[in-house]
Amino acid sequence: MAKNKFILSALIIAAFLCTGLPAAAMADSGPVYFSAGVLVPTTSNDIRMTREVLTIDYTNQITPIPDHQSDYVNVRARFWFRNEGKAVTQKMGFPLGREELSGFGMFGPEFTVTVDGTAIIAHMLEGQKVTAGSELTYDMWSAYEVSFATGQTRVVDVTYRILPRAGYFLYVLQTGRLWKGPIGDLTIDVNFGRPAAFPDLLSVQPAGYHTQGNHILWHLTNYEPLQDIEIESMSPVFCRSVRPLKETAERTGSGADWYRYAMALLPDSVVGRYAAVSESEGAVSSTPQAFVRGLQTSAYADYVQRTLITALNHCTHGSAEARVLRAAYDARFSYYRVTGDFLNGVDRWRTSPSIRAHDLYRELLDAGMSVTKLSPEEARLLPWLTVNMAGESMSGGYSLSAIHELDQSQAYAKQEGIQESDAYQEVLEAVLGFISSWNNPRLLVGVSIVPHVEIQQQKIDTIVGGPAWRVRIILHQTLPSSEAQIVKGFTVSSQPDWKTMPAIDNKTGLVQYYSNNGLIESGFSDTNPDDYLSIMTLVEVRNAEECQKIVTTAADTSATNLMFTKAYSGMEFDYPGDAMIDSSMQSSSCTWLQAIAPKISFDAGRGVTVTLDSSVPMANALCDKAEAELKKIVASYGTLPWSMDSEIDKTLQHNLDLVEQTRGKNPSVTMVTYTADGTVAKTVPTERAVETRGTLWVVLAGIAGLVAGLVLGMLLTSRHFLT
Repeated sequence: MAKNKFILSALIIAAFLCTGLPAAAMADSGPVYFSAGVLVPTTSNDIRMTREVLTIDYTNQITPIPDHQSDYVNVRARFWFRNEGKAVTQKMGFPLGREELSGFGMFGPEFTVTVDGTAIIAHMLEGQKVTAGSELTYDMWSAYEVSFATGQTRVVDVTYRILPRAGYFLYVLQTGRLWKGPIGDLTIDVNFGRPAAFPDLLSVQPAGYHTQGNHILWHLTNYEPLQDIEIESMSPVFCRSVRPLKETAERTGSGADWYRYAMALLPDSVVGRYAAVSESEGAVSSTPQAFVRGLQTSAYADYVQRTLITALNHCTHGSAEARVLRAAYDARFSYYRVTGDFLNGVDRWRTSPSIRAHDLYRELLDAGMSVTKLSPEEARLLPWLTVNMAGESMSGGYSLSAIHELDQSQAYAKQEGIQESDAYQEVLEAVLGFISSWNNPRLLVGVSIVPHVEIQQQKIDTIVGGPAWRVRIILHQTLPSSEAQIVKGFTVSSQPDWKTMPAIDNKTGLVQYYSNNGLIESGFSDTNPDDYLSIMTLVEVRNAEECQKIVTTAADTSATNLMFTKAYSGMEFDYPGDAMIDSSMQSSSCTWLQAIAPKISFDAGRGVTVTLDSSVPMANALCDKAEAELKKIVASYGTLPWSMDSEIDKTLQHNLDLVEQTRGKNPSVTMVTYTADGTVAKTVPTERAVETRGTLWVVLAGIAGLVAGLVLGMLLTSRHFLT
């Protein structure tokens, strides 16, 4: 880039230097001047940097100096400047930060500058963001003045300590090209404090270096710096724990040793996030792998990927170790596009809908994992996997499924002794933080979902071996428009298109496209936008045995067709299948279909009929289920302090009352028979739903009360739980 492009910067109070504020890095001195009170780095037409010797010392991380923080790196830079023009007082500056890349380190208060051995005072300056096209952009400077006579050479020494951002160290070299011409002679010596070899040393920039023992060395002449010095490394404490595992695995080649080595490179959550490190903590963290989030390249991710693949090749196929390693690999690399995918693993649900954890859980079951007989390896994994499943369910809007999974997760966590750990509690609170009116749909309270059942049927006399019937069994559930966003929003026809007889397959004599499994669809009625329909279609029924088989099969497998309940910008988030039947309000349609199926009978002359026994109300079994689920919810969440703050405890109790008021009900049933030309021949209402206190209440109101209750106060809840 052209050297004469300018960079705008502005002032910062000099006293900030002593506060230990975050800074990206220290760097080469650069020429600067003031213009209308604004600091402007610029190229120098007369002053040349003839030589620089830079030493970067990590040894304090290995053997801390008494009374010094152990993770600081010591930096000393000596510059030789020669004035090739007329006498001048040159303002110089050390850039301490890079715009848009803050937080790379913490610098200490011992920043010193000497000129020819005499100490001078440096002042902290903060710059403004520059306009597009500027050559170098740094938002913090430590500025000082140096006087030059014509032809004079001055030696400037800068020393400081910096606490790198976890495993990432940055020293800005690029400001060296602001001086006249290239740097004549550049020597850089990094004392790494331990053997400068992979994997302790993960990546180094720029190219042109070599290693010698503990040192990383550069010697460059007539150098025009286009890259900064960037060093990524493991924390010394982490390396000391990993190195013996690596050496043992490579020596023995055993699956068990490779498993232990690979797992040591992963966070406690195995498939979840690598922990973040705050700037005040530097490289110090209770989680050894916390340094990973400070890295800027893919070096560590590449290292973990290679190690996991090697470990998988050494482990016995089908073993518990292999299952866990495969889950860890898939969590980080099946969707690997950017480093963030590696760092977050299955925790992607924190930023966007995801079903990674559910997919991994299903894969583990398919690979032979038994939840009733977990291996020690699987027992370590399951608390983290299931809590992330709950996060996925919660962020997808399926709060009831999430609570079921949280119960599972906490049981596993208690068994493993990690339930009270900071890492586990962080994920748990993140899951609970998704309970809000913005992230979770309001399930139905006070709305009748004791369905009205409508049987639509038409006799098919022209079929070979007839007669046969085609039938639609419809559950009508009345939903207010305010709830429309929480269920599949397709429009379905409330009336059949039976104006003509169905086409017959000449070879089989059956209706074309005949299926003996029944067809399930759901959506809002095309004639009533508040009427939500779940429709089971039987395209051809010949006898009672065939009818019962089709109805039962369709009812038992209806979940896969009815559980698409929420969509995100064109991507449908499927209901988590392993928990939806036991814990979901949305499964009410499935439950009603399964409850009604045994009551359906068939006669070749009359078609399908439904016979309900008023002495055995169908709602009772559903209320038992709702009450059991609601009481579990009350036990888990009803006693939390924020529950009472938001009056959720009252809502939960209200819904327990609703469950009791729902007992004793059957659905109403209407039979509609169609003629051969598709017109209605007759309509027969056979039974009406039993009412309690004059109101039709929610069959699963207890379950519905969970999220609806939470919604009433979860904006307050989020204040307690958002991480």
